[in-house]
Amino acid sequence: MNSIVGMAVKDTKTFFRQRGTIFWTIAFPVVIMLLFTAIFGREIPFSATIGIVDKDHTPISAGIVAGFNQTEGFFTAINFTDETHARRDLNATEIRALIIIPQGFTQNLFHGRTSLSMILDESSPDVARMVRDGVRTYFTAYYKEFYNQTVHQDYIEPITINEEAAVIGQKIGYKDNIVPGMLCYPLLFSSMVISTEAIILEREKGTLKKIRASPVRPMNVLAGKALTALFQTAISILIMATLAVVLLTPKVNWNVPLLLPVFFLGSLNGIAIGLIISCIGRAPEEASNAATTIGIVLQFFTGMYFPMEYLPTYLQQIGRVIPMTYAAQAIRDIMIRNATLGGLFQPLATLAGSAVILFAVGILLYKRWVEKE
Repeated sequence: MNSIVGMAVKDTKTFFRQRGTIFWTIAFPVVIMLLFTAIFGREIPFSATIGIVDKDHTPISAGIVAGFNQTEGFFTAINFTDETHARRDLNATEIRALIIIPQGFTQNLFHGRTSLSMILDESSPDVARMVRDGVRTYFTAYYKEFYNQTVHQDYIEPITINEEAAVIGQKIGYKDNIVPGMLCYPLLFSSMVISTEAIILEREKGTLKKIRASPVRPMNVLAGKALTALFQTAISILIMATLAVVLLTPKVNWNVPLLLPVFFLGSLNGIAIGLIISCIGRAPEEASNAATTIGIVLQFFTGMYFPMEYLPTYLQQIGRVIPMTYAAQAIRDIMIRNATLGGLFQPLATLAGSAVILFAVGILLYKRWVEKE
């Protein structure tokens, strides 16, 4: 028993001597709780942008757009003059729903009943459900007030919302929607943690000094470890994809030629971030804790498991500068929206550019670290 207590005391003292480890031990629960509070501790869980094509061109129909923009941030309405343009933005997830107000809408409304069309982006079932309920609630409240003030008669349901088929070919279920996010998991954890530990352990073991005395160049060591991390990440992605097919049987598009460059560039970004962490961390435990904490935190910003609309605006801005956000976007566009190479230019270019920048920073830190050894 004394030996057990002695070992625990020794490890506890070691823990308190490592300031970086203490920091990440405290920072992890604090950051997680702050994120949960910021995301889910609000009365309005998210805001959605919708498009409106007004073919009626009356004060009543114009008031609909104004009314949506006065829903305290729940909806932001964009008025389109071209339905084709609006449908293209819906297909690209620039807007979450499209409302088409037909000609004669106001005239039919004064005769007691009218209708309009709504097309939902159902690539995210949660968002589609909330947008659908929000639009119907808005029209019920809007026209109830309109009837009471204008028609001066008992309220009846004055408007029918005809919901058309989603832009994507079929309705997406929850398991279909979650699979692309699951496949982003190795980009954050496998690549980042593997590369972090691979570099930091060289310092701990003191093998870098031996390598410097050999003909092997330190940059070759770095390249070799990056290739190893890339290989291990590929194994993780393959295993997760195989299990997803077998266990979930999702109805998604497994376009391997398009998915491969996304996974490759996403993995490179994760490896580069791990390299930076390993060069900054002063001990294996500190670097490992930092990589794990950063990976877990970044999940909330990238849209892996829930849409970015759930985030407050300022957190959405942070998410737009994280490379994995664009990897998650590209994977979801390929698997759910059947995106083509032309439609993936922006996320692929962003991933390639961020990988170059992150690796440049990592290499500079690595060279400085090598010189100190």
